[in-house]
Amino acid sequence: MVIDPHAHITPQSFIDEVRAGKFGSSISIEQGEKWELLVSRTTVLGVERAHRDPLPRETWDVEKRLQDMKKMGVDKQILSVVPPISNYGLDAELNKDLASSLNDALADIAREVPENFHCMATVPLQDPQAAANELGRAVNHGHIGVEIGSNVAGKNLDDPDLDVFWEKVAALDVPVFIHPVDAMGVDDRLKDYYLQNFIGLPLDTAIAVACLTFGGVLDRFPDLKFLLAHFGGFTPWIRGRWQHGYGERQEPKVRGAKAPEEYFKRFYYDTIIHHPDCIEFGVKTLGADIVLYGTDYPFDMGNRGPAREIPGLAQLPAADQEKILSGNARKLYKL
Repeated sequence: MVIDPHAHITPQSFIDEVRAGKFGSSISIEQGEKWELLVSRTTVLGVERAHRDPLPRETWDVEKRLQDMKKMGVDKQILSVVPPISNYGLDAELNKDLASSLNDALADIAREVPENFHCMATVPLQDPQAAANELGRAVNHGHIGVEIGSNVAGKNLDDPDLDVFWEKVAALDVPVFIHPVDAMGVDDRLKDYYLQNFIGLPLDTAIAVACLTFGGVLDRFPDLKFLLAHFGGFTPWIRGRWQHGYGERQEPKVRGAKAPEEYFKRFYYDTIIHHPDCIEFGVKTLGADIVLYGTDYPFDMGNRGPAREIPGLAQLPAADQEKILSGNARKLYKL
């Protein structure tokens, strides 16, 4: 059994609703050079942006997805929406409708093909109480986790307003999958060479981890479980600097956080790092019990090759390989 908890989808039923104009002019579909594009017009920190997310066949075609899974040796995907569709920069009322529509569509897919799919909810996190309510509804309809962005339209994840959402997550006891969105610098210094993805997105994941840690969220809600995309971004590689700085400076202690080394192993990390030495280092320093296989299907920065041939996996003990490929996901998502 191989389980992939990092696999994205844009449900066909949701695309049909967008085409029909259900969500107004803020969400539309445009023709791109290679694929059609799902366009979301949002505002992040006062800057208007238009996310143009590609809609290749793999994004919505379930049969093609199943064929690819078979080629990759993946038995189950835990489906989550394409991350920018989180739409935290939209009007909150509109995003409530978007989230419920997407969650219903994902739950339908998981019910139709239960041997291959589970699903994680998306929530309108710009309205934390509404996000908590939608998460409760989604879990009642079969969702086994929740995907959130690394920031909420520019606000960090230690924002006190989010506590009502964290309370709900803790009460439901479901994992939170953090995927980077709206990375800093995409409109200026990171606009060239695909740096917004090479650097901006993993950096934003590290910022999210730092804020959850130093901002006291993990202390206020000790039962929360977070899965980090892309092996935690820069987090595993910068941990020594955080630990050293905690000993030298007062700023990371203002919310009462303990030393950062107390928290790194409270997160889970997926395998999307694309280098065997990095896999070996991550498993050695963090532990095989908190590393999960992931693909970022179907996107270009993911791993579309055979699951058991991801870089570095073969050099690990067989027992650790099985934990990474399925055992840890089973425990985290209670499968």
